[in-house]
Amino acid sequence: MNRFKQEDKLYLGFCWIPKLDNEEVLMSVNQIKNKNHNIEIPTLTKVTNHSIKPPTLLRQNDVTNIFQEIVNTYGVPNYKEVNPSVFAIVTFPFLFGIMFGDIGHGFVLFLIGAALCLFEDPLRARGLDAVLQMRYLALLMGLFATFAGLIYNDLMAIPVWIWDSCYDIKEIKKPLDNHKEGEHGAIAFTTKFKPDCVYPLGIDPTWHLGSNELAYLNSLKMKISVILGVLQMGMGVFMKALNAIYRKNSVDFLFEFVPQIVLLFSLFGFMDWMIIAKWTADFTNREYMAPSIISTMIDMFLGFGAIPPGVSPIIGSAGMQQGLSILFLILALVCSVMMLVPKPIILIKEMEEHERHAANDDLHNKKSM
Repeated sequence: MNRFKQEDKLYLGFCWIPKLDNEEVLMSVNQIKNKNHNIEIPTLTKVTNHSIKPPTLLRQNDVTNIFQEIVNTYGVPNYKEVNPSVFAIVTFPFLFGIMFGDIGHGFVLFLIGAALCLFEDPLRARGLDAVLQMRYLALLMGLFATFAGLIYNDLMAIPVWIWDSCYDIKEIKKPLDNHKEGEHGAIAFTTKFKPDCVYPLGIDPTWHLGSNELAYLNSLKMKISVILGVLQMGMGVFMKALNAIYRKNSVDFLFEFVPQIVLLFSLFGFMDWMIIAKWTADFTNREYMAPSIISTMIDMFLGFGAIPPGVSPIIGSAGMQQGLSILFLILALVCSVMMLVPKPIILIKEMEEHERHAANDDLHNKKSM
């Protein structure tokens, strides 16, 4: 009651009532009359001519609550904006699984989440509500981590051979120097690819025998993370576009969404394109060595996309790739200017116009008096 304004015979206050709860609120108000006949029924009047920004109401359940809490730590969506937590229910645990990919550790985490879901009532009776809020998050993170572990062929950080390899592997014993004939020291492996072999899932386990295992797997995981990260950022930018369209805000759409999405795909989208193109290209019969994606992106800024001597282009010919690099670099520079310059100027002019109208209204009111 201390938030109401006291009048002579009544209390006056404002509140927000969701449309879905109108009937429930009216029933509660009518119950006041039934319980106490000495007071009048409170009156609810809908106010429409106001400029107050409505608060955000996000209805949650046991599954979505934890993901909404994670999103709220970065910012609460405004009234009727797209709620990112709906997408985070899948994207957050999936990106975690890519980072934490391990069959053993992921399955243990999955079992913990499953146990919390199955034994919810006994655990809640013991006062473990805070732990139970994480049950669906742990379940999904464990599920995706197990899936990524199958892709990586990792079990408790140990390489495993779940499927047959597409390579015939033969062990070779090499004699050590200064040893008698018949004595052997180092062991090496030779591999031969099986024709028309398609590996069922994930990475061929033969990579774990290679001397470049760590470099290859780290590069693969990094590139997959880059591709998925760009898609995740692109989805966030498109959410901003939907919010701008809903609010009919042409300034945000033209000078935030458009330059941001063009800038994103001009730089990072171009990098993802080169990653996929390099994966699908065969450099064995080419004259020059395969290029580095990172070096290519650096040369895009420092050398305007020029292909160094002795390096093969990734996309088309050397001239085509350099032309694309220059085009995307120019687009990125133009978009940077579009994001930083027009909107502040427009907002300043709108603010000055608003102050001018306010000053004219005050002057008109003084003359009227």
